[in-house]
Order: sequence, then structure tokens, then C-alpha cells
Amino acid sequence: MDVKTLQQKLKTGDIAPLYLILGEETALQETARSLFAHLLTADEKTMNYAHLDMTTATVGDLLGEATAMPFLGERRVVVATQPEFLTGNAGKDQLKEDIDGLTAYFAHPSESTTLVIAAPYPKLDERRKIVKQLRKNAVLIDAQQVPAGAVGAQVAEQIRTAGYQIEEDALNLFLRKSDASYSRMVTQLPKLYLGSLPDKIISLPLVRDLVPNTLTDNVFSVTDALAQQHVGEAVRVYQELLANQEEPLRLNALLVSQFRLLVQTKILSRKGLSQMAIAKELSVHPYRVKLALRSVHSLSLTTLIACFTELIHNEVLFKSQQPDPMLLFLRVVHHLSVPAGKSVG
Repeated sequence: MDVKTLQQKLKTGDIAPLYLILGEETALQETARSLFAHLLTADEKTMNYAHLDMTTATVGDLLGEATAMPFLGERRVVVATQPEFLTGNAGKDQLKEDIDGLTAYFAHPSESTTLVIAAPYPKLDERRKIVKQLRKNAVLIDAQQVPAGAVGAQVAEQIRTAGYQIEEDALNLFLRKSDASYSRMVTQLPKLYLGSLPDKIISLPLVRDLVPNTLTDNVFSVTDALAQQHVGEAVRVYQELLANQEEPLRLNALLVSQFRLLVQTKILSRKGLSQMAIAKELSVHPYRVKLALRSVHSLSLTTLIACFTELIHNEVLFKSQQPDPMLLFLRVVHHLSVPAGKSVG
């Protein structure tokens, strides 16, 4: 069940006694948890709502909250976050009798309690008896990461549902500045809504001014400048990143990732694949492919591979020595010097 379906069911009073929210998408986890919190009035929450962080609470604490009777109300809502005891990671030591007790509770959950297990992980340890019992009786809420190719459409739909509009160019820039992260984009929406008043149209200048650049976006500026052979601009931005105390190894890793995309895009485009087909093949957002296609247009595959190989070599040097990061970066730039008259393919 997705979060939207959960909202509809809770609104109509279709409430189960046991839920599992599973997945790493922070925004979906938070939205789902907030829906359960709103099942109770402000007065009811005082005595009948409990939130346990399982990195500090015990399974015994959780079992006690789940089995307690509602006080001056019809229902208790208990939310347990970070349940590492359900994963392969041992986490906080838990008593076996408490684990057995919670397993038995999962088999027969109390009808007067809505117990929500919020697990921000890609998966649980399916070998464990407690996980099998939870899976058997809990309503599963999907909070897995939104695929990069679907992020734009989902965010645009959320904006429309809220009564706002976003221009296509603004959405594309929003995706780039947020590294196509659904959760990152959702956290930026409130200020974009406020900034778009009174016409409720989110424009390109608004996104440019209000959405901060991520490190990935800053490194993209370096990659894009290199691809356009604007060497001075690329060097300037890279120097600024170093001056801002960004870790050279991390910068190099991001450059490796972006040049890998350029190489892959160049190869697939030469095979005749369209922008959408390349995006599907590489599991990235189509807008990233659009930018990559623009970047690789004037560069040969040989040049791209040479830059990529140099960056891989730099990674080895960063891990084994303490080289001058600017010198290594300039060695990458050197490969972009295409001899006059040579075909760039």
C-alpha cells in the first residue's frame, strides 16, 4: 500500500491494529507517521500516543506501550522508529523474552492499539521469526526510495494537489538542484509555495533563488563547464569548492560518477537509443540524460574515457597519498585539449 492509499483508508476509518512502514524515503516515512499521529485529538495524544526511538528504548518498553489500555479514549497509537532489532544489524541488545513477547503480540495485536513499526531500511532480516510474524499480520506501507525517473512526476503531482503550478524549466532546475531526490525536494516545497504567492506559480527564478545547491549540483557545474571546454570556469568553481573545505576525495568521487554517466550516455546514444530509452537503461532521471547528451555532443568517446580513467587513477592516489588536488584536477582538464582538425566523433 502506498502512502496516498493509507491516507484514504485512515480518513474513512479503515484502521488496522498493526502497520509496517518499510523503506528509505525519508519524506514518505515522515508523511506516513504524521497520518497516524492525526488519528488522535490533541487531548487524546497526551495519554494515548507514544513514540519510541528503538535505538534507546527496549523491546520490553515497546511491548508495554502496545499492550497498555487506552485512557479516556478508544484507541492508543504507538509508533516505533529505528527498529534495528528487525534487521541484520544487532543494534541495541534486546532480551530474548521481550523479542518472544513482541513476536506473540504481532501474531495477535490488540484491537485497541494501532502499533506502527517505522523501519527506514530497504529490507528486514526475513530469516527471523519476529520479522516473519510481523510480515504476516502487518499492513505494509511502501516507503521505498522513489526511482529517479519518477521523482519529477510525483513532485509535480504533489504540487498540483496542493493547488499550485510549476513551470517545466523550473521543475527541471528543481530536480537538478535537488539531485532528483524526492525527500530533498519535498522539504523545499513549503518555501516555494510561500514564494509563489499570490499567483501560486513556481517559476524558474524562484527555484534559482530559493532552492540551495547541493554539492552534487556544484560538481555538475564543474563537469558541465569541462564538457563545454570552459576550462577557466571549471577551475574557478573547483577552487571555490576546495576553499570551502570540501573533501577532495568526495569531489573526485562525484566527478567519477558524473563522467561515468557521460561515457554511458555517449555509448548508448551512438547505438541509437533515445533520451528516454537511455534514462530507462541507466535508471536515471530523463533530465539528467538530456544534460548529459548536451555535454557529450562536442566530445569524443576517447576523450571522455580518458577523463574518466584519469579520475579513477586520482581516486587511488587520494586514498594512498596526500597529493595536491588542484594538480590532479588539471591533469583531467588536460585530456580535454582536442587537437585542431581532429574529429570529436
